[in-house]
Amino acid sequence: MKQFGLTSGVIAFAAALLLIFRVTPVPVAAVALQQASLSAGAPGLLHYQGFLSDGAGNAYSGEADFTFAVYAASSGGSALWQEIQSNVAVGEGFFNVLLGSVTPLTAEIFDGTERYLEVTVDLGAGSTTLPRQRLAAVPYAFQAAAVPWDGISGVPADFADGVDDSGAAYENVITVAQSGADYSSVAAALNSIGDASETNRYLVWVAPGVYSETDLASVQAYVHLKGSGANTTVISSARTNTVQNDSAATVRLYDNGRISALTIRNTGSGTFGIGIWSAEATRGAVIKDAVIEAVGSGGTGHFAIYLSDSEPTISDSVLRAGGAVGGSAAVNTALGSVNNAGGFPQPLIERSILIGGNNDPNGKTCAGNSGTGYGIQYTNSAPEVSESYVCGDYRSIFGGVAGITRVIHSQLAVSSSNGAFLLETTGSVAITIANSGVFYNGNKHSGTGNITCANSYGANYAVVSDGNNVATACN
Repeated sequence: MKQFGLTSGVIAFAAALLLIFRVTPVPVAAVALQQASLSAGAPGLLHYQGFLSDGAGNAYSGEADFTFAVYAASSGGSALWQEIQSNVAVGEGFFNVLLGSVTPLTAEIFDGTERYLEVTVDLGAGSTTLPRQRLAAVPYAFQAAAVPWDGISGVPADFADGVDDSGAAYENVITVAQSGADYSSVAAALNSIGDASETNRYLVWVAPGVYSETDLASVQAYVHLKGSGANTTVISSARTNTVQNDSAATVRLYDNGRISALTIRNTGSGTFGIGIWSAEATRGAVIKDAVIEAVGSGGTGHFAIYLSDSEPTISDSVLRAGGAVGGSAAVNTALGSVNNAGGFPQPLIERSILIGGNNDPNGKTCAGNSGTGYGIQYTNSAPEVSESYVCGDYRSIFGGVAGITRVIHSQLAVSSSNGAFLLETTGSVAITIANSGVFYNGNKHSGTGNITCANSYGANYAVVSDGNNVATACN
C-alpha cells in the first residue's frame, strides 16, 4: 500500500497508487489579485506549487494531469470553480501551475467566509483526490473587487460614483509637463499656490522639456521647484527691463524657496536680462544642481543671478552670463550682489562654476572678446565662496564700495589681458583668498581696496606670495 499526503504532515491518507504524491502549496500572499486587474476584466490567477515522489522517496519526473476545484466546505457540496490542467511538466518532483489559466478565477468565487481547494492527480494509471485544503485569507483580495460603496461610511465624494476622479495623486504636489499634467506652464503652476507655509509646503515638479514662459515664475517661501535634471528640464524666457528687478527675470526666488535639478535661462536682448532675481532672502533660500543662464544677444546687462539684499545658498550649480554688448558700459555677470536696505548680505556659493563674459555652454572657459565679463560683481555685500571656479573675461571678482569676499579651496581666473584684472577692489573692499588657485596673465589687481593670499598657487601650481600686502599678495 502506498501513501499520498501533504508534506506538512497535516493530512495523510492511503491510496492504491504506484507512486507517493506530496503536494505542497506555497504562500499565496504575493499573488492576490489587485482590484484594478479584476475591474479591468483581466483573468484572476493564483500560483500553486507541488512536489511528487515515489514510495522510496525518489522525485518523480514526467507529466501529470491535475484537476483543481474550489468548494465552500471541507467535504461534500458542489464545486464553485473547477479546471483541468493536462500534461503538466514535473521535473525532479516539482511542478508549478497557475490556477485560473484555464477557467479564470473571479471575485464571486471567494464571496464567502470559507473556501477549500481540492486537488486530483492522474499519472495515467487512475486518479487520486487529496483532502481539501482550506485557503488562506489572502485570496480574499479577490473579494475587494466586488465590495460596493453601499453601507460604507466616509466615502470621499470623488469615489462615491465608483470612478476615481480625485485629481492629483498626492497633496501639495503640482506637476508640469508638455501634456497630461496639472499645468503646461511653470509660471502658471507656481502662481496657482496661495497657501504655502512652513507647515504647508509644496513641490512643483517639472517633467523634461523646454518651457517658454512670458510671465514671471515666482518660487514662493516653502515651495520647491524641481525639474528632471539640468539641461533636461529648461525654463526659458526673454523677459527684460530697463532696471534690475524681477520684471527682467525668468524666475524670482523668495526666502525659504528652493530650486533644483533644472536649467533656468534668460535670452532677452533688452537692457537687462536676468536668470534668477532674489530680494531679501536668507540662506534658507536654496539653488542646487541647477544651470542658470543669461545669454541673450544684445542688451547691456546680463546676470545669471542677481541678488538684492539677498543671501541664498547656491551649490553644485553652473552660473553663466554672456551676450551683452556696449563696451565699458556693458556687463555679463554670473553672480551680482548688491545691498540696498542696509547690512551686508552674505550669499554662500559652494561647489559651483561661475562664468562671466562667454555664453558658450561647453567647458569652463570664460574667454570672450567683449571685456565685459565678471564671475562675481558685488557692492556692499560679502559673498562666501568655497570649492568653486570663478572666471570672467574682465574680472574674476569685482568688489565695490564696501564688503569682503572670502574664497577658499577654489580657483579664480581671468581670460583676457587687454585691460583685464583678476581682482578689483574699490573703497573699503577686501578679498581674502586661501588654499586656492589664482590664474591671471600679468594683471592681478586694480583699485584701492585690499587683497590677502594664504597658501595659494598660480600657473603650473607654483606657490604664490602670502600676506595682505596688495603689491605682493597673490604674485
